[in-house]
Amino acid sequence: MKTNVSIALAVLSSAVLACCVLQATAFQPSTMGLGNVFESSRVSTCRHAKSIGITMNADTATAKPGTGANRMTPTGFTVPFVERVVVPSSAGYEWKVKTDLLDAKKINLQEKVKLAKPGLSIIDELEKLAAEAKEKGGAQHLDEDDITWRLKWLGLFHRGKIVPGTFMWRFRVPNGVLTSTQWRALGAVAGKYDNGSRDNWVPTGCADVTTRMNIQLRGVRLEDLPDHWRTLRSAGVFSVQSGMDNVRNLVGNPLAGIDAEELVDTRRYCEEFTDMLTSKGAGNPDYANLPRKFNVCYVGSKEMFEHPDINDIAYLPAKNAAGTVGWNIEVGGLLTGSLCEFAVPLDAWVPLERHLDLGHAILTAFRDYGYRYNPRTKCRLMYLINDMGLAAFREEVAARYRERCGEDLPRAGTSMVPKEWKRRELLGAHKQPDGRNWVGVRVPAGRMFPDEMAAMADIADIFGTGEIRMTVEENVLFPNVPDEKLDACLRELATRIPRCQVAPRTIMKGTVSCTGNQFCGFANINTKGNAIKFAELLDAKLSLPADVRIHWTGCPNTCAQIQIGDIGLLGTKGKDAAGNRCEAVDVYVGGGIGQTSAIGTLVHEAVPIDERLEEVLSELLVSRFGAVPRTA
Repeated sequence: MKTNVSIALAVLSSAVLACCVLQATAFQPSTMGLGNVFESSRVSTCRHAKSIGITMNADTATAKPGTGANRMTPTGFTVPFVERVVVPSSAGYEWKVKTDLLDAKKINLQEKVKLAKPGLSIIDELEKLAAEAKEKGGAQHLDEDDITWRLKWLGLFHRGKIVPGTFMWRFRVPNGVLTSTQWRALGAVAGKYDNGSRDNWVPTGCADVTTRMNIQLRGVRLEDLPDHWRTLRSAGVFSVQSGMDNVRNLVGNPLAGIDAEELVDTRRYCEEFTDMLTSKGAGNPDYANLPRKFNVCYVGSKEMFEHPDINDIAYLPAKNAAGTVGWNIEVGGLLTGSLCEFAVPLDAWVPLERHLDLGHAILTAFRDYGYRYNPRTKCRLMYLINDMGLAAFREEVAARYRERCGEDLPRAGTSMVPKEWKRRELLGAHKQPDGRNWVGVRVPAGRMFPDEMAAMADIADIFGTGEIRMTVEENVLFPNVPDEKLDACLRELATRIPRCQVAPRTIMKGTVSCTGNQFCGFANINTKGNAIKFAELLDAKLSLPADVRIHWTGCPNTCAQIQIGDIGLLGTKGKDAAGNRCEAVDVYVGGGIGQTSAIGTLVHEAVPIDERLEEVLSELLVSRFGAVPRTA
């Protein structure tokens, strides 16, 4: 893969005070006007300093010697922090923090909740909680630990600050693939809470395509959950272990199986990993008490549509010395409010069929030694690697791999991912190797409404093979459309779902957005409403020579990955011309994905959205991206 450079960059906002550290073995500064090549450099900068846009170098591994210091215990990295204990629930056991090893008073709030009762126990209590919510007039009146935290093990996130008693419901969709039956069933659940609003400002029953090829429903009430649960499970859709301290949705190539340039068909591997994680949807205690959330992807495309840089485990196609196809492994990628660092090579290769053995080894090493104190933002995998050291971490993983499959962990092979590759278009109609077509459709800011979802399911049935796929850019694909049905498919899309276009203008095409404060209590701004508004406004006035990706995120948790957008907008609070507090954004420029991956640079702080953002974005698009006024 192209990146073996470690980047640590604080998300620089008015809400975050952090430092960033950039380590590079060899890199060439890109568009920031720095012409020299830096070797073995280490640059440290503090808040308000500008990060350096860089081009990643694939040939030398990043050295991470580690501090050698365990931040939680003097025992170092020799005694696991958790142990397997029997519990009186359908799961039968859990991995529980050792309170004789870790000071229970110092572990973070979420760890205390898990210590009191395992997250998977909520499966056994769903019917009781739903009945209690109905009796008391809503979930907001129930036990806070259950409603705010434990229900996340079922993918249920209480929206108590915005719409008390309602939930966002996140699912597991390996490789982003659903059948039309599943899609229609999900849309029907959202439809139960649809109040007719379509402006992305008033809360309503709706759905979002996410940056992990996943779907999230909004407005769901706990009182109805048992019926929804049964309906969706009968359709083959489940949500176990999709939130809290669990592995997030498994990301793969959106063109898996229909890509003429495909390296590996990732669908099987995403499905198998999901089955291992969740015991095929029943819940698996072995992986249900990680120190923090965890992201995994399988790269199958030459473009790296899967964004491996920002995953905790990235499987990348590679060949060993004998020419056998397998996976090179990179670990630790993350974008957070306190650290942004791309995944680093583990110097490991495994055969295709050993991917679960390697995944188990990494996950259990993280489960056993990952940090569980405050601040919780420092409990991700890269923090463990940065202290344990990459070589020591590999040694631990290798020992667990050997114990599981009886084989030594091989060193990295030769990557099959090209160092240079022109990114292909996913939207529009494109030929598949079998002569049929896929049709990519832009979903504005990832937001869909129930009637649109029903139309999408119908279109998949009538013109395709009843399959709908999602992408990390929050769009959908309809595969397997024969030539004789293609024109009719395009007409039907334009007629029934006019918001969702196959050939959108540039800014709308590249807009990515988190949920925003329409539903999320963490967000400082309305992201989806503003994202669509500004995309329409800028597309109407400016014409661009190439794609530009604008990412909107409402808070430093950066769910919309603003650091890798060409332009990134981080929600904050600012002051308008009259000195009144208002919604604002910090503006970043220079992020990148695929073969040109990079972390963006802060260029403007606390820009008032209503008063100045149009001006600021217009100037950036003209000066940095070659935009010109659109002619009639």
